[in-house]
Amino acid sequence: MIAAIAGGLAASVALAQDQPVTTGALERALGEIAELRAQNENLARKVESLEARVATGSDWLTEERAAEIRAVVSDVLADGSLRTSLAGDGATAGYDKSKGFFLASADGNYSLAVKGELQFRWLFDRRDIGSETAASGSPSNTTDEDTRGFEFRRARITLTGNVIDPSWTYEVKMSTNRTAAASNNSYLDDAWIAKSLGDGFSMKAGQFPAPFLREQQQSAFGQLTVERSLVNEAFSIFKPQGVEISWAGDSVRVSGFYGDTFRANATEPYAVSGSAAAPFNSGAAFGVPTSQNTGLGVNPSDYSFAARAEWKPEGEWKQFRQASSFRGDAKSVLFGVAGYAQALPEVSNTNGATPDTMWSATADATFGFGGANLFAMGVYRSVTLHEAQPVRGGGSDDSLEQWGALVQGGMFMTDNVELYARYEIGDTDTDQYRVQATSLDANGENLSLATLGLNWWPEGTKNKGIKITGDFGYAFDPIVDFAASGAGWLGDYTESGDGTSDGQWVIRTQLQFVF
Repeated sequence: MIAAIAGGLAASVALAQDQPVTTGALERALGEIAELRAQNENLARKVESLEARVATGSDWLTEERAAEIRAVVSDVLADGSLRTSLAGDGATAGYDKSKGFFLASADGNYSLAVKGELQFRWLFDRRDIGSETAASGSPSNTTDEDTRGFEFRRARITLTGNVIDPSWTYEVKMSTNRTAAASNNSYLDDAWIAKSLGDGFSMKAGQFPAPFLREQQQSAFGQLTVERSLVNEAFSIFKPQGVEISWAGDSVRVSGFYGDTFRANATEPYAVSGSAAAPFNSGAAFGVPTSQNTGLGVNPSDYSFAARAEWKPEGEWKQFRQASSFRGDAKSVLFGVAGYAQALPEVSNTNGATPDTMWSATADATFGFGGANLFAMGVYRSVTLHEAQPVRGGGSDDSLEQWGALVQGGMFMTDNVELYARYEIGDTDTDQYRVQATSLDANGENLSLATLGLNWWPEGTKNKGIKITGDFGYAFDPIVDFAASGAGWLGDYTESGDGTSDGQWVIRTQLQFVF
């Protein structure tokens, strides 16, 4: 650099000797000299800095190596992330409180969620045997007054998700029987494929709760009490196989269903026993079995239609997935109406005693107050038999006019403890067909039942996966047509006149675990 400066000065002197020096040329030369001087000073400072760093241990080499290491680590972590997600396109995995454990593609077009649900119970049932001779219509086992024990009421695994794109969804739910049997310990509970058609319309095909009673539309794990009501057990059409088309808007949703046979408990005055029809005096009302996971020709129907409409003036649809209304929840109101109709072929060897046609209608109202809830419903069912059957007092009849109703409510006493109560009532209109050979006429058609209990979320209501429930129920009438062992209410011993038996009562406790 110094040599260049000297050369420049020499050239300027030489130029000045050969040619006259002008003012412009002198200014340009001085400018070049100043620029060269600045560059030289900057270079000198860099050399001094470099010499100082080398003298203190060559830190610049360490920083360079650290930068290289950081680059390598970043590459390794990126590769490990792809391997952990099980795909090279950024697929995700994790846990969601509503869906359970899940896997999903990065674009959301494919997903699989796995959810487990357990209900473990201890129950105690007391039935009064009485001292009088049992009337026809009592259960055959009238020797044990007390029944107690443990059971897994429900243990099931559910797979849900979507394929192709989020508009195609599916669910497969496998459950276990309470009564273990060889090669028959599990069964298909729900299985369906659904397609969103846009503008609020959707279609679902498979096996699932048909649109009718409100309680059956709500999951068994979202109930207020230990189990659904006995009114629901008697009048629910359960889970037939078929196709449903629905439309949902901001405040209204409607659905229509066409499928196989709907279950209808307490609708047959006679039951097939071997190759002959047995009179309807065996202590329980026989009914139409569901078409749940049956073959093409099993439990056939000539037609089976159901429809339900709901209006939601307040709240969000997701608030009605469970009966409880937790503290801090927004107010919610839901009104619903539904109905169904079906025609059934005559079963051989029943003397025309099986149902021919039936129709049913229901209405319900649900209220959530952010810490309290209230629910009421009523249902009516009309059944016509294939042929008229003998009735008490002589003559015959070919119909049953049946109804049921309930009201229930709950209130949170603390943030995670809820008290609840329920009263239900009903009549199956079956006693007329209990033609008795004795002077004692069995009473098995009525229901009058009160239940009181509480729910406790030991981990708080922000973690609803663990719930402990206990309740006490008392039946003011003998439980015959409305008996449901799954709810803990067993077939009662029935008498009439001066020997009417005392009411049946039940204690139920349940640990519910969802993961």
